[in-house]
Amino acid sequence: MHPIVRLRQTIFAGRKVMLPIPKDARVLEVGGGDSPSPRSDVLVDFALEPRERWGGRIERDDRPLVLARGEALPFRDKSFDYVIAFHVLEHSEHPEVFLSELQRVASAGYIETPSFWSERVLPFTVHRLEVAAIDDGNGPKLIIHKKSAPVCDPLLERAFKAKMNEGALAAISPEAWVTRFHWKDRIPYTVVNPEVDSVWPIEPASHDDFNPRTRVRRILVAGAAAIFALRRRFRGRAKSERL
Repeated sequence: MHPIVRLRQTIFAGRKVMLPIPKDARVLEVGGGDSPSPRSDVLVDFALEPRERWGGRIERDDRPLVLARGEALPFRDKSFDYVIAFHVLEHSEHPEVFLSELQRVASAGYIETPSFWSERVLPFTVHRLEVAAIDDGNGPKLIIHKKSAPVCDPLLERAFKAKMNEGALAAISPEAWVTRFHWKDRIPYTVVNPEVDSVWPIEPASHDDFNPRTRVRRILVAGAAAIFALRRRFRGRAKSERL
């Protein structure tokens, strides 16, 4: 891979750390897995093992970890200032409920999924939705298409993988591979085919020893995590002293 392309990908990988979150905001992350945002204060996952994700078991740190599903978050209304849902919406069988829960527990947030086209040409069997962010003239909104099967078009997937293996697509901007959506107060969205049931058996993941992130990315994430851990510790100490 060309060094400039690799540099672009590494910089883009830091987007989870550079979200526009106020300094004193209380932050929830839903589905952070084994690589949650260093900025998150409370974490939610529905299992400790990697059932529907690449990566290893969740490694505990100083942050509270709650085992729950995104469709049933065990928090009071507006318990958080900000919520992060990073590559988790596309797993949901009930996106309307999932998005309603995010709006209920937080005042603002960030949602990221694979882009609509990337999910179409490189589908993941654990992903049940295709998601795009489109401005309809009234501002950006999420357009959600529920899959009727794990693989949409085997021939298209095969042809696309062949081009990728040739290196013909290496220079595509990393931004093109994902749908990014910032929201405040409410999440505008449309499910275009709500009548579809995106339900099929999912085999448990068996990649406990696999980490898809580059060494540079892991080092950067670990450094950011250490900085925010110290910040949480000092913030907690200052709060206890005031009490």
